[in-house]
Amino acid sequence: MEEKRKFNRWYTQNKATISYEGVKNEVSLLDVSAGGMRFFSDQPLEIGSLIYGEFKVLSQLNPFFVKGRVIRTQQKDPNRWEIAVRFEKVSTLPFIS
Repeated sequence: MEEKRKFNRWYTQNKATISYEGVKNEVSLLDVSAGGMRFFSDQPLEIGSLIYGEFKVLSQLNPFFVKGRVIRTQQKDPNRWEIAVRFEKVSTLPFIS
């Protein structure tokens, strides 16, 4: 089967800080690629919503700051959703949100 992904994924169990509608939450990352990320959230996020995030791929590296759009929200448990985000911008400097 041919792989359709443009970017390789890095699977991780790191935490990330996500800002959605001005509220910051800590979430559990599932995977990250150059094009986007997936994480678990305790609340659903609306598809198309703009999010800002901060996370580290490796502990010895500086954090990455991302701006992206929610492309998928799937409820996994009564209080847990899997969120997929496509990056619009990635930086090593914080964004002003």
